[in-house]
Amino acid sequence: MTTIGPFALNRVHCTDAIAAMRLLPHLCCDLAIADPPYNLSKGGDWKWDQSVKLPGFGGKWQKVMESWDNMELVDYLQFTVLWLAELKRVVRPTGSIWIHGTYHNIGIINFALQLLSIEIINEVVWYKRNSFPNLSGRRLTASHETILWCHTGKQREYLFNYDKSKEMPCPEDALKEPGKQMRTVWDIPNNKSADELLYGKHPTQKPVRLLKRLIALSARKGQVCLVPFAGAGSECVAAQQSGLDFLGFEIDRQYAAICAKRFAPATKQIATLVRRERTIPSLLKWTGSKRSQAASIAGYFPPFTRYIEPFLGGGALLYLAAHEGAIATDVYPPLMEFWKLVQSDVQRLIKDYAGQWKALQKSLPDYFYVVRERYNRSPNALDLNFLMRTCVNGIVRFNDDGKFNNSFHLSRPGMSPEKFEQVALKWHERIQGVVFRCQSYQETLKSAAANDFIYLDPPYAGNQQRYCEDLKLDAFWKQLDRLNSRGVKWALSFDGHRGTSDLTHPVPKKLFQRKLLLPSGNSPVGKVLNGSVERVLESLYLNY
Repeated sequence: MTTIGPFALNRVHCTDAIAAMRLLPHLCCDLAIADPPYNLSKGGDWKWDQSVKLPGFGGKWQKVMESWDNMELVDYLQFTVLWLAELKRVVRPTGSIWIHGTYHNIGIINFALQLLSIEIINEVVWYKRNSFPNLSGRRLTASHETILWCHTGKQREYLFNYDKSKEMPCPEDALKEPGKQMRTVWDIPNNKSADELLYGKHPTQKPVRLLKRLIALSARKGQVCLVPFAGAGSECVAAQQSGLDFLGFEIDRQYAAICAKRFAPATKQIATLVRRERTIPSLLKWTGSKRSQAASIAGYFPPFTRYIEPFLGGGALLYLAAHEGAIATDVYPPLMEFWKLVQSDVQRLIKDYAGQWKALQKSLPDYFYVVRERYNRSPNALDLNFLMRTCVNGIVRFNDDGKFNNSFHLSRPGMSPEKFEQVALKWHERIQGVVFRCQSYQETLKSAAANDFIYLDPPYAGNQQRYCEDLKLDAFWKQLDRLNSRGVKWALSFDGHRGTSDLTHPVPKKLFQRKLLLPSGNSPVGKVLNGSVERVLESLYLNY
């Protein structure tokens, strides 16, 4: 089964939950987890400065003050009865409904459940030991939320994994004893892991480990979990990690977009790699490498079907975004020959580098200049790889005659062959299925379609003399404008700041929606040319 009614499974649909549930067939879901608006955005203007440090809080905090969370009492009761009535209709009698709330709304939800003859199995008190402090000093600090476990059947047919409730590991819960019955007070901190917040957050987002407990108690693998108020999608993540299909609805486009990123295959792959790899393995050193920025840049990538990178260079972002059918191109033939070797003949590359590295150790630094002269007579991937690993700071530099003219790095005589082999094999595995082409960026962009995503890292306008090909900016802006007209999403890395110098080159404002400045370490070019260490911030432009 891939759909229920008109809705695809394992997606969060940006739509009104009540209207959407009315389109679902009767008794089509096994479980529902509802985290409705609590109706607590009251109290007029909020005067506290959210940057003020509070004990136990690591950064800026936020009180929920949202228009969707502020209804008149009669309207809120009517809203509650409507969505609960739809849950009663679509959840099977063997299934469960879990509902989150606080003292602001749980009484109304309880009343609505009784009106609809939906039985409450248990009231769970979720104790939050790291709860938000009371700032007014006029009441006790609210340290819990309520979770209602309900069912729609008349014969109490609902699934309860009793044995699992006794045996499941609960390392953070000081109230749960292994092998003993689970009680209705749960001690689970409200902290979220970094990957839960990677694409953004919702003000009432629940930790995935709490939600997985709900599912473990009341569902089986292969069942369908309905999430009518998806927010940032944590209930859906918990369902997927527990082996269930899910169907989510979220009316707010901002949060629906977060969900889309969390469940896009490409962005999930990127998130996994970012967690696993602290830095991108250094294979080909290249001017303007994005190794130090790759994780930050990838965090802004939208969901996509196909990844395209027309200025490949050192390929740091490709390492994260590579997939079957991705397209990676560059105009420089030896560079593209190199990448094809990594993909299809990596042992040849490894063997050649080991031989050249050993020759270099026997004749320092003369062998470097022998290879450089040979390369300038006949440019090729193997010599390019050796030169880039042993030249000063991996700077790609050509003179007016197009000859490579960087010098040997006296203090760094190249990566050891053993380390190079490890890195090359990692890259070899990552880029299988990628289509490599030696062609202009204009040719590459011709085939881009609306579901593609393009990352552009061209030669920067402020450093044209350091690259083998200058960028004609007027033609480049026209290409970006054409992509916009076709609905193709792109991100552009471009000139930013180096030390105290503002090197930002004006990008036409009509082309992009957001501009960011991302740290990129220190400038090797500045160190080589000027002898000073300069901090670099690079611009990232997004058309979405």
